[in-house]
Amino acid sequence: MKAVVFSVIALLSIAWAEAQIPTDHSPDIERVQQELNDTRSQLALAMRQVQELKREVEELNAIVRPAATASATAPFAPVAPAGAAAAAVTQTAADEDPAFLAAKVDDLHQSKVESESKRPVTVNGLILFNAYGGNRAVDVADRPNLVLPSSNYRSNGSIGATLRQTILGIDATGPRIFGAETSADASIDFSGGSPTTSYGVAAGLLRLRTANVHLDWGTTRLHIGQDTPFISPLSPTSYATVAEPALSWSGNLWVWTPQVMVERQVGSAEGNSLLIQGGLMDPLTEERPPFQGRQPTAGEQSRMPAFAGRIAWDRSHAQRFPLVMGLGGYRARQQYESFPSIASWTINSDLLLPLSRFFQVSGEWYTGQAAGGLGGGIATSVIFPESTEPHTAIHALRSTGGWGQLKFTPNLRFEVNGVVGQDENFGQSLRFFSNPSAYYGGALKKNRTAFGNVIYKPNSFLLFALEYRRLMTEPALGSSRSAGWVNIAAGVRF
Repeated sequence: MKAVVFSVIALLSIAWAEAQIPTDHSPDIERVQQELNDTRSQLALAMRQVQELKREVEELNAIVRPAATASATAPFAPVAPAGAAAAAVTQTAADEDPAFLAAKVDDLHQSKVESESKRPVTVNGLILFNAYGGNRAVDVADRPNLVLPSSNYRSNGSIGATLRQTILGIDATGPRIFGAETSADASIDFSGGSPTTSYGVAAGLLRLRTANVHLDWGTTRLHIGQDTPFISPLSPTSYATVAEPALSWSGNLWVWTPQVMVERQVGSAEGNSLLIQGGLMDPLTEERPPFQGRQPTAGEQSRMPAFAGRIAWDRSHAQRFPLVMGLGGYRARQQYESFPSIASWTINSDLLLPLSRFFQVSGEWYTGQAAGGLGGGIATSVIFPESTEPHTAIHALRSTGGWGQLKFTPNLRFEVNGVVGQDENFGQSLRFFSNPSAYYGGALKKNRTAFGNVIYKPNSFLLFALEYRRLMTEPALGSSRSAGWVNIAAGVRF
């Protein structure tokens, strides 16, 4: 309203100023002309403010607009499509959380982040505290993936706490280019390692997680950046392992990978749509990089990008039987030393299925070869004979894995998740050498993780979670090892 009043006053000022311009060439004409230019600039600014206020009011109305018609006819709760940024908030959600409406109203009055380009920018994040403990030696104490053999320098269990899984993110909206809406996003955390200083264990090092640029033409979209492989779009729900998605090395292909992807959405009746995706990816492998510099991985030394594609049937907005079901594939080459190149490939599938208003099933499955760069094969692509340096032979690992999750959500503030996942290297591949070894350790046959968690969100700001997980790791030679791990999480989302 203030902006509208200011606009009226500015118009009157322009009219008055123009009436006062002398007809002759008096010395004051330049000053008056400058005042007119200043007034016009202020008017343009006021009009932009009016348009911004109008847009924000329309967004707020769209959020809280009743969805009574859709709710009355839908036997299932609608589920956001895979990869969607967030689910739509219904009128029921707003009624159950009055603080939500107040927060949206406050958004209209708060100071916005200003970018150099003057384009809208928002900051988001999760400040996350984790306390943990377990009874066996694991690879990473605060987010375990593997059970290690006990030894004199490895403990048989530990407790601890950390905040290095805290995440900071930024989203930006850009101008229309070539008819497309543009946007960008990036996220970082503090899980890049620990500084080698006194008490550095609690510090954490900054690390890039994801960064993307998006061009959206409506039914066609272009994504350029670093993100989860688009052939594996889902991950289990957990606040115990946020620095890496849950079930890493237990069937979840997640490794954040530089990629370029184009997708096309073809709509049909009754809420159905067909999503077709294809792109190029950096052919990463699991070798650890040097502390400084950039050395090519075995995949990058092949001098060929990885090719990937996915097709999905999306009924997430259908009123009856909503679901998302996808099938994808990946193909790359790997070049190790002077050996012949190795084919790296996977076949992937994913499913997101609401069973009722309160229950939802989701999961993924893959099978492939030399998939360590995506997190498959228990993070292993190839094996070689142990005690030979340099290696005299090398062999690609065939592997398969997947995970499934059952989610129970009785209301908006409370959810319970049960998850199990497993990754397994084929015995025939492992038996190629009598004593197989892999980069940075012995070869592994199987790795399984099962966990259950309870998550409570008293409002849109706070969250609390309790999780228990059971891990089992079986080496190629020797007996399996198991461990139990507990994690208590508390976080603030903004």
